[in-house]
Amino acid sequence: MTDHDKPKEEGYTAPAYVDPAMGDSPPAGGLIDNDAVCRDCMTAAEEVSMRRGFVDPISSAEAQAKGRACARCGKKLVAT
Repeated sequence: MTDHDKPKEEGYTAPAYVDPAMGDSPPAGGLIDNDAVCRDCMTAAEEVSMRRGFVDPISSAEAQAKGRACARCGKKLVAT
């Protein structure tokens, strides 16, 4: 039996991909229609679009440096 034929361990998942440009943490939000939106206010479709690269993500460092706030709820963007 080769390694390819062996069953995967139970509960195995691939590690989540985080773009090296974003740092070690997931993005705090994204730019949707040129408005900063936090991940709590994003719809599922917007979240998927951000992960696939169609929506520009905002890193935690960028959000703190520029003092960005969510256009929908008004809270400052922070990493979740």
